[in-house]
Amino acid sequence: MNVSAGVLSDSTPILVGAGQVVEREANDISPMALASQAAVNAIKDCEATGSAAVIAEAIDTICVTKLFSDMGRLWAGKCGRSDNPPESIATCIGASPDHRIYTETGGNQPQSRLIEFARAIARGERSVVLMAGAEAIKNQRHAERNKRELDWSEQFEEVLEDRGFGESSATSQEIKNGLYNVVYYYSLIEQAQRHAAGRSIEEHRYAMARLLESFSAVAAGNPYAQFAGSQSAEEILAAPAMTHLYSKRMIAQDGVNQGAALLMCSIGKAKQLGIPEARWIYLHGLAEGCELEVTRRPDPGVSPMAGLVADKALATAGITIADIDLIDIYSCFPCAVTSVATHLGLPIDGSRQLTLTGGLPYFGGPGNNYSMHALAEAVWQAREKPDSFAMVTANGGMLSKHASGIYSRKPSSIDWGNTETDISSNELLACKVCADPQSGSIISYTVHHDREGGAHAVIIGETISGERFVSRTAKDDNATAFAMLAQDPTGKKVKVTAPDDERLYFELG
Repeated sequence: MNVSAGVLSDSTPILVGAGQVVEREANDISPMALASQAAVNAIKDCEATGSAAVIAEAIDTICVTKLFSDMGRLWAGKCGRSDNPPESIATCIGASPDHRIYTETGGNQPQSRLIEFARAIARGERSVVLMAGAEAIKNQRHAERNKRELDWSEQFEEVLEDRGFGESSATSQEIKNGLYNVVYYYSLIEQAQRHAAGRSIEEHRYAMARLLESFSAVAAGNPYAQFAGSQSAEEILAAPAMTHLYSKRMIAQDGVNQGAALLMCSIGKAKQLGIPEARWIYLHGLAEGCELEVTRRPDPGVSPMAGLVADKALATAGITIADIDLIDIYSCFPCAVTSVATHLGLPIDGSRQLTLTGGLPYFGGPGNNYSMHALAEAVWQAREKPDSFAMVTANGGMLSKHASGIYSRKPSSIDWGNTETDISSNELLACKVCADPQSGSIISYTVHHDREGGAHAVIIGETISGERFVSRTAKDDNATAFAMLAQDPTGKKVKVTAPDDERLYFELG
């Protein structure tokens, strides 16, 4: 239904500014400096009749996406950190917000927080919200390799609302049996998709490479992409192996220096600040929900919640996927793309553009903040095509935390203060987990090579009674892993032993 902007409530939330920044060469810039520059760019992008200082002074909430370096030892560095990331940005841009928020972990966070703030703005609980984030892992690693000391430390007195890590997306059994890296999780998901499609490993790897080649082509033309040039399917396949399915060029690349920011406010505030209507982007569909742990999903290759969230966003917008002109499907791993695209009935052979940025393996994977870049692109590209609809899907964990949004220059009269956006996981069917399996059959598997030339495997298994479990090969059992590479073990019987502390070791047969 066509709606005139003139009849909309002044409390209607809109996106009014987007900013991005990239540093392709290593330097000394901190992640908060990058985020601050992206924020400056987002304010400029508003093209307000007033000054940037006036807009900065109007910001009452600054929300920063959780940095990878604050998530754990895998990304932790010795460069120091800001103890209040939102205040780092506020200091740079001359803002004095009432609220400083540091998000939970997860690639869904930019999209999920946009949903939260849309509701708050519509209810009059917030006025002008700046969302920002960045990663400077490229700079951090460059300094460490060259034994250079960088000091990114900042200390502030202002109050910070740190939302912590959020709920875990993994079971204890999964973690204790080899699933301590998201690459292994996604390889299990990918393997289940491969088996369901009836492809050999070689056929599936080529299908993934063909899809990702189309993402790389988009990144090659994006001035904010971390990596120059495009990758052919053959080059993607030829990169070093990560698992039995993935090469290094098939997965998100976190060694980046990238930042992005968005500015949200109400229509009434945009008028007050002199932000032209031509800059306004309306929210047409918003939805989010959390998936079950991978072991508990009836089909490990599918995330039903991803489909439910995408469907709800479309239904709220009152359109179908055929009406979507611009789309960015979260692309940390190929199966993350195909899970959503297949559900929506979109081709996964590279014939349709499924990314606005170029995707996490080629545009760059700036930690939890990638979808902020996708949203920035949605804002810009929707402005260029005023009759279009843009859809952004985001994903955190292991296809665990989903959030989707639909955006357009076309006005929307939806009352986001009273529109339900959340989908409960109670709607999902769940498998029971077996704590002490003796035997079972393989539902999905992944094999990884180590630096010493050996290999180990992790499986999702199912007992004869239909309960699920995760198990791995014993430390010195290379033979089982290599046997699984030689012949597809899906459906094969396994024997399981439990030495101690939830560890489960399996052998074929």
